[in-house]
Amino acid sequence: MSLNDVVISGMSGRFPLSDTTDELAKNLFDGTDMITGDDTRWPIDLYDICPRMGKIMDCNRFDSSFFGLMEQMVDEIDPQARMLLEITYEAIADAGINPQELRGSQTGVYVGVSIYAMTDGYPEDIQPDLRSSLQSVMLQTTANTKTFYASRISYVYDFKGPSMIVDTACSASLSAMTLAMNDMRLGHIDNAVVCGTHMLFEPFIYQFQQELNICSPRGVAAVLDKEADGFVKGESVCCVFLQRRHNARRIYATVLSSRMNIDGNKTVGMYFPSAEAQEELMVKSYSEINVDPLALTYFEAHCTGTKAGDPQELKAIYNAYCKRPGRTEPLPLGVLKSNMGHSEAGSGIASVIKVLIAYENECIPPNLNLNQIKDECAVYCPPLMPIVKPYPYKPGINNFGIGGANAHVLVEPNYKLETNDSLRIAEMIPRIVNICGRNEHSVQY
Repeated sequence: MSLNDVVISGMSGRFPLSDTTDELAKNLFDGTDMITGDDTRWPIDLYDICPRMGKIMDCNRFDSSFFGLMEQMVDEIDPQARMLLEITYEAIADAGINPQELRGSQTGVYVGVSIYAMTDGYPEDIQPDLRSSLQSVMLQTTANTKTFYASRISYVYDFKGPSMIVDTACSASLSAMTLAMNDMRLGHIDNAVVCGTHMLFEPFIYQFQQELNICSPRGVAAVLDKEADGFVKGESVCCVFLQRRHNARRIYATVLSSRMNIDGNKTVGMYFPSAEAQEELMVKSYSEINVDPLALTYFEAHCTGTKAGDPQELKAIYNAYCKRPGRTEPLPLGVLKSNMGHSEAGSGIASVIKVLIAYENECIPPNLNLNQIKDECAVYCPPLMPIVKPYPYKPGINNFGIGGANAHVLVEPNYKLETNDSLRIAEMIPRIVNICGRNEHSVQY
């Protein structure tokens, strides 16, 4: 342990049926299926798309004056970008810091984002001959340029460190975390805001992926199960705040290693995942920091429910953490996507937050929809042990993208000091409960 260790000191996020990380934790431990079917995004029977997906339910509320932004501009901003401003504030506050204290600081912003219409600034209406239409197009394009997902955060909070978006498909947010870790280790920044975001507003994307048999036509995230027939679309907008240990007021976990690589050239093509590349990344991750792979007591996997991806990932985990070191004890395996679907670019940080929830509760939430492990994965189980009920447990978190970009993070819990049971002075002290709001209406909400 070193005072210069990089730690996660704050977290926040929006998830399906969960507006906070506390609500996410409750849904995870209750075994709630956060994948729902309704018409809040588009008509249920549109294009024969399966209506079930893991949706962030309320994405329209935003206090533009709080962030000092023009209301006219805010109306054109992608809801993801608005939420990123909110969860950045919440994650920093969760670390016990007033965001105002960080103005002018060397704080970096790293945001993992996917490529969809709302994230690439494509205007809805192009009629340059009409002044009003041109103005609307300019606002839409400027407000939703993908680069601004990060730079708008730096602008609002007056951060002076690097500010960038990262797009490596589904591994984007863990790739962003790796870049943040590298900058902190090199001393380029003092703190880092690391975000991942993915929301779906275009039904054509879902239709296209369903036609390719990538998405489950049933809308069931049966990850690793014999009945798995693809992944279910999910959403998350989430953030973790990184600091050095000596500056942190709260510590959720220590980030031991964060690395990424890519598959390179493969005979099976660019889109097929590589177990060999993932295994190599995992081995390098624990070897560089001299961590015994047998010390790993929980693995949060990327598994999405696809025919190609899951067996390849389990093979990599088995070879790196079981076969190579000679593991005889079971290795618990968690998969957040079984609970809320695959939030693609946001999935890496969402998985990190799930791990932090497990740490705080000293219990691993169960995976859902796993009745019988598919044959291609069963050969690795045991010693791999998918969790199907709450399980009392340093975890690894894996993430890979469709183009072959892989990311892997090792984190260690914050070991809390035991207290003497006979000295429960804190229980006798009255508590002050703060209810925050900028006006009476918001406090009463």
